[in-house]
Amino acid sequence: MIGVSGMTLRRWLKKPTPEPVASVYVPAIRDACYRMIAENRLNSSLPLVQEILAEAPSSEYEAALQNLGLPHGVKIDPTVSHDQILTSLLLIGSYTEKRTRVDEDSKKVFSFKSMGEDWSERITLLWKVVRSKNLASPDKVVAYGALFYLLTPIDFIPDHIPVFGLLDDFGVLGIAAAYYTKKFGERM
Repeated sequence: MIGVSGMTLRRWLKKPTPEPVASVYVPAIRDACYRMIAENRLNSSLPLVQEILAEAPSSEYEAALQNLGLPHGVKIDPTVSHDQILTSLLLIGSYTEKRTRVDEDSKKVFSFKSMGEDWSERITLLWKVVRSKNLASPDKVVAYGALFYLLTPIDFIPDHIPVFGLLDDFGVLGIAAAYYTKKFGERM
């Protein structure tokens, strides 16, 4: 995962005194920590893990921030609230190019409906929101943000990770759908 051979790892483990890891390996170790946390294989609250992650964000994390259009330095942690997620979706959906991508990629959006009834319900509701004549454009940006998050493979748990890669997408869709159900009910 960090780009070193098994022989190098064994050599590191056999050293009698711990030496600092060569700086060339630090970004790879940090990225591996983020991936293992996303896969629920590493506890993010361990002191050593927190130390590694505090030094600098991973390149995957930075790529997700840039791709989603969120400001550099935004910290997303496991205790993030629904309000923080909605605020982030509002920011993502406020970009014209991200709304355009959702509008142009409807076929891909609808392809996720085949993943199950819950997926289908959430996507259908959010699609109704973005197409609603009863809602003003500012009321639609959270739905656009959630659907863009679904479309982009570069997010906080990269979609290429089997099973886990779409869990964050499913959760984001659920939070956005619950927001619209609670706020607007039948007006959509």
